[in-house]
Amino acid sequence: MDPQVRRHTEKAVELLRGGKLPHAAAEFEHAVRLAPADVTLRQRLGDVYLRLGLRTHAVQEFQQVAGRYAADGQLLKAIAICKVILEIAPERQETLHTLADLYARQQGTSPAVHKLPPSMSAAVPPDEATTEKELQPLDLESLAIFREALAGVALPRPAPEEDEDATVVRTPRMATIDLSRLPPSPLFSALDKQAFEEVVKKLDLRWVSAAETVVREGEQGDSMFVVVQGVVNVMHGDKVIAAMGEGAFFGEMALVTDSPRLASVVAAKDGLLFEIHRARLEEIAGAHPSVGKVIAAFYQDRLLANVLRASPVFRPLSDAERHRVGEKFVRHSLPPQTVLLEQGKPGAGFCVLLRGKCEVFHEGSKGEQLPLPQLKEGDIFGEISLLLESPCTATVRTLSFCEVLELPRDDFKRLVLPNPEIKSMVQKLMAERLERTADLLDREVAILPDYIV
Repeated sequence: MDPQVRRHTEKAVELLRGGKLPHAAAEFEHAVRLAPADVTLRQRLGDVYLRLGLRTHAVQEFQQVAGRYAADGQLLKAIAICKVILEIAPERQETLHTLADLYARQQGTSPAVHKLPPSMSAAVPPDEATTEKELQPLDLESLAIFREALAGVALPRPAPEEDEDATVVRTPRMATIDLSRLPPSPLFSALDKQAFEEVVKKLDLRWVSAAETVVREGEQGDSMFVVVQGVVNVMHGDKVIAAMGEGAFFGEMALVTDSPRLASVVAAKDGLLFEIHRARLEEIAGAHPSVGKVIAAFYQDRLLANVLRASPVFRPLSDAERHRVGEKFVRHSLPPQTVLLEQGKPGAGFCVLLRGKCEVFHEGSKGEQLPLPQLKEGDIFGEISLLLESPCTATVRTLSFCEVLELPRDDFKRLVLPNPEIKSMVQKLMAERLERTADLLDREVAILPDYIV
């Protein structure tokens, strides 16, 4: 940091501690003039303005912050600042419209570049060579006032005579953004502009503290989360099985199914999340039908990607090989009482249950049906028959209307089975699975907790 900028910043912090907000604002103004691209300084200045009741000034600073994050490809942080702006002044929607122009799905022919309005350009360096390698994160301390507002604490009253022309930094320059260099964002970039804006308006900001449980395994969920800043741990019991950082989505199954949470998610450190509620998305989909299709496709892609990444069947494949496999899955919509796998016959393919429930049973030598644990959303089945090239060991039948993704047998044999690691595991899998099946069939029905078709 430039010595002069540091001096003004340290002075501002000292004045803040003494409760001298106007003088602190003046010091931050000096620092911003010297370092206009510093989004942390602008966030702190915007926070001080807001505490002084200077809402127009605060919005101007936060707009510049949102513009910089948007230009840098950090859409989630830009949306978080946009939500702050809408909380201060719901009528100030220029930032929202601009983010939709930059990141929403483009209709027809769109220009290769986009001009940021001057109100969002001052923090964007004019020369790309001067752009910082890593932009500063959101200053969660400065945004604490909005956390208080969400908890029911009113924002400071507007100053009675705020001079809207007394802005700290003005610029007639309109920053030019090369749209081809902006990374697409899962979900958001698939929405058209109107739907994008409605989703942004309806999502919630959720601050989390280290060790706070966000979702709990086994509980019913009704919302999905996006990590804007921070890290969360995915847990089964007391064991951490994965860590997710900025940009990660979790809990998306709750948007389309009534299944309980499959794991717990706990904040590894203080951070900020988006929470998107199922009921609000359904409300938006009523006015924008395309949203329902986008959510369904998002859920399907996420579930399939998780299966391809986590399943031992596909784990030996490279990323490129998994991508080719994923393109071959076919979606089926099936009514109740549809037989998906039939005991004694070859399986049609490798299947993933997207929606609904299926019963599983083994038919004994005398024709009696031995029920096994039901399949639920996210479960896979049919892999044994494919791997061992043998008849199915049980029957799977839909109990409700179901959505199933299937990798056809021929594509499985062509794209998966030739892998040397998969070939070597087939013999081991054959012995283990068939031994387990034989063991299970010798037990009482009530103690068959883990049968896999």
